[in-house]
Amino acid sequence: MSIYKDFNEIEMDLTECKDIPLTKNEVQKIRNRALKQLPKKRRNIGRSVAAVAILAIGLITFNHQSIANMPLIAGLLESWNHPNEVDWEPYKNPIGQTMTTEFGDLTLNEIIVDYDKVLISSTLELAKGSTFSYRHQLSPTIKINGQTVEVRGGNAQSIKQNNGMYLIYNEVRLASPVEGDIMAIQLSYDRMFTPSGEHPLGKLVSEPWNFEVTASQLAVQQQTIIKELGQHVAFPNGQSIVIDRIVTTPISTTVYFSSSTPDEFVNIALVNEDGTVFTLQSGQMDDNGKGIINFSGTSFVDQSVYIQLYDYDQPISERIFITDMQQ
Repeated sequence: MSIYKDFNEIEMDLTECKDIPLTKNEVQKIRNRALKQLPKKRRNIGRSVAAVAILAIGLITFNHQSIANMPLIAGLLESWNHPNEVDWEPYKNPIGQTMTTEFGDLTLNEIIVDYDKVLISSTLELAKGSTFSYRHQLSPTIKINGQTVEVRGGNAQSIKQNNGMYLIYNEVRLASPVEGDIMAIQLSYDRMFTPSGEHPLGKLVSEPWNFEVTASQLAVQQQTIIKELGQHVAFPNGQSIVIDRIVTTPISTTVYFSSSTPDEFVNIALVNEDGTVFTLQSGQMDDNGKGIINFSGTSFVDQSVYIQLYDYDQPISERIFITDMQQ
């Protein structure tokens, strides 16, 4: 029997409890305390922050049915890959579906479709005898409106909550943007990456977890700005790139570039008009020098974009104006 089903039977008298929402500062303090308790783990190029969030701490606009179907502790997407103060709540699709296999229960918590990325949060409750660790990652096959989408890359992380529960996060980068505002999404968690690395494309799961959900990206689309640039930028260290385009949404900014030195990744930060520096969360570069750098939780809607070259965490160039992201 699931612990969550047991908790549903508990009777409590809440008449003497006063329902007062937490302030943003209080929520941030709880997140900061959670961050200090969790190990950091590198993935791909860049940095990420993962944290646990308790569903009750925020004024969350989930529908009641979705909340009822989620585990008591669920990984909110912004707690994983959201270093900056951008409100993701209006852009999330709360799901709350659970599929059960011999390996355990997998609950699909939330989905965000962000231009050419699909962000997914889920919670895995292991069945007795199943082997899993933070070094295992689940990877879903995705179909949108009945078509298997081409995947360019992505990030994944598993965060242990206790001996039998893990938060599962996935960021899947698609080869092209998702068309349409409302879409039917089929997710099949059919591959597992293991610590041994024996299966570089992931080991096939004998009994995959399959979900069919409907998601909207309308709120993201309405505030997405795309600038095709083709702008050449030279840096003092001899590196140079061509910024092919910049896409900023209400929850992220992505730089698409071509590099003159494909064997050396270009570590750039974004800077706004006020001088605030935003460091990358993930990046990828192909052998031909084509690459992307993603700044999660960083929106430049109606702002000017500057870039600055970094060597690890130290700037080695002045900030360079690129463009204004006006709607």
